[in-house]
Amino acid sequence: MTAWNELNSREKSRELPQAVKRQIAPGMARYVFIHDDLEVDNPTVDSSGRYFVSPREYGFSIRGFKGGKTAWARDFSGGTMLVVNAEGLSHVLSPKIPARILFVADDGAVLQDTGLTDLTPARVPDLTTVRLTINATFDLHGENPEAARTLLMRMVDRAVLSGPRQGESEAVVVDHMFESSAVVGTGDGSDRRRSSDTDFSQLLDI
Repeated sequence: MTAWNELNSREKSRELPQAVKRQIAPGMARYVFIHDDLEVDNPTVDSSGRYFVSPREYGFSIRGFKGGKTAWARDFSGGTMLVVNAEGLSHVLSPKIPARILFVADDGAVLQDTGLTDLTPARVPDLTTVRLTINATFDLHGENPEAARTLLMRMVDRAVLSGPRQGESEAVVVDHMFESSAVVGTGDGSDRRRSSDTDFSQLLDI
């Protein structure tokens, strides 16, 4: 199953969400996307991972493909995620049988197909944890200090999810979380660090 040509060609929107390849278990990588602030790698189960749901709940729609195939599909930057039955022929899914999830690049290359058996031995991940403390000073321009805190968290989250630039590193982030966040200084600026004093000093467990 290498050709997934849509019967009705469409022009993709330029403003598409991102799907990234993430290691979700030792030796297992999947394309994931963000939905309601959670990473989703299987759009046939709910947020708890226990109950079957329709991919429609995650913004997928039914599309037709050559050869009479149908699939649940959703476009992302760099490709399209497809959800089909175990045979790879239909969008009709069964709660009792795991669905087949593909990620097809814009050029038609199949980058992921969970229905294919990976015969390569599972690689034992070489994991390390990095803790980073950031102090950033904002010029609020009338915004509430709490808005600045939320904005910084979103900026850091987007940067982590985007990963390293191509060729920069082979390291892959497999999980991340915010341990704490707080506004530590407000007022006329006398009790805040200068913007050039952003603190990246605490790098632990490297």
